[in-house]
Amino acid sequence: MALSPILVPLLLIPIFLGSVFAISPLKTDTLKPGQQLRDWEQLISAGEAFTLRFFTPRESSTFLLGSAGLRYIGIWSQSDPVWVGNPTEPVSDSSGSLSIDTNGALKITRANASPIMVSPHLSLAGNVSATLLDSGNFVIRDTGRGGRGPGRVLWQSFDHPTNILLPGMKIGFNLKTKKEISVTSWTSNQVPTPGAFRLGLDPSGANQLLVWRHGEIYWSSGILTNNGSSQLTLELSRRYNIDYEFKFHSDKRMNYFSYSVKKTKGSVSSSWFLDTLGQITVTNSFRSSTCAGGTSESSGPCKKDLKSSSAICIAEKPTACRKGSEYFEPRRGYMMDNAYYGDGLSSGISDCHGSCWRNCSCIAFQSFPRGQCHYWGKGSKFVPYDSFNVEQIVYVLDSEIAKATM
Repeated sequence: MALSPILVPLLLIPIFLGSVFAISPLKTDTLKPGQQLRDWEQLISAGEAFTLRFFTPRESSTFLLGSAGLRYIGIWSQSDPVWVGNPTEPVSDSSGSLSIDTNGALKITRANASPIMVSPHLSLAGNVSATLLDSGNFVIRDTGRGGRGPGRVLWQSFDHPTNILLPGMKIGFNLKTKKEISVTSWTSNQVPTPGAFRLGLDPSGANQLLVWRHGEIYWSSGILTNNGSSQLTLELSRRYNIDYEFKFHSDKRMNYFSYSVKKTKGSVSSSWFLDTLGQITVTNSFRSSTCAGGTSESSGPCKKDLKSSSAICIAEKPTACRKGSEYFEPRRGYMMDNAYYGDGLSSGISDCHGSCWRNCSCIAFQSFPRGQCHYWGKGSKFVPYDSFNVEQIVYVLDSEIAKATM
């Protein structure tokens, strides 16, 4: 009897202020030609470490499944997406479904619109399939005639990272295609289009990682050694007995960096997350026969030594009017008078922050999910109003906050 093309349905259970899903006990990790992964279905890796499904991003890292809004196909680890297949072209409703054709092309079909290509046509008619692995990699393979064995990899999501670096994922330079593989921040927590920051391998050949902000070096990891010692991970390793193994490899095809992580006892899952402020958050979850837990620590050029722990932490160069000790703090409320608007779209909150920082008359700004910025100049007044929603947060210069409380 032929396998049904219906893949792992999710049951929607509505609750107040959100939605939750119960996962069907039926499981599969592979998508084959003729099958469709519909909006309410998912693939589950063999060891249940990762899932592949449609989702709608929400603020504060809350992601609702099956809800109204722009829909993306993504790979998930526990409660967070680690990869997005269509970051620049979302589906406008729940009509999307993911499929693979006999030429190995992954595409999202949708109502009343052309398909969205997730992977290119490989010009290879054969016995192909797409499998979600326990590493978090989604791979397209050609199993050859007879369909025996896993077959050779034709395409993989690890070659197209978004804002997360996973163990085994390679970032660097493909010398054959002249393409750089790097991790890129989102525009905002709700919009996975490429943002202002990019994490990649130092092109000079030094064994270190760099974060660029619109092409300018923003942060350096320092030289990374094979035993995982660096300012990025050393403190975390000492505290939780976690060992990192860094690999730098160079051959005629590719120069790349990858990492793995292990714990003396039990298993560890790890990720490096490049956020919208240019910070790298290293997260490790570990499990053994006696305990389970997790750790999280951030690295970046901005240090949390400001007077306010809630201040936005983005490193900026000193200017004629900003010496470096000033900061913008998120406050609920609104600004009165003298508002002016940014020109066009930005790449997220860091661009809004940078524009306001460089303008001596700017005392506050507001950043919107899709890249818009609003600015307020001197003479405006901040009025606190705690009942405003999260979208009404205004980033106010510290000296103006003092005035508002007088």
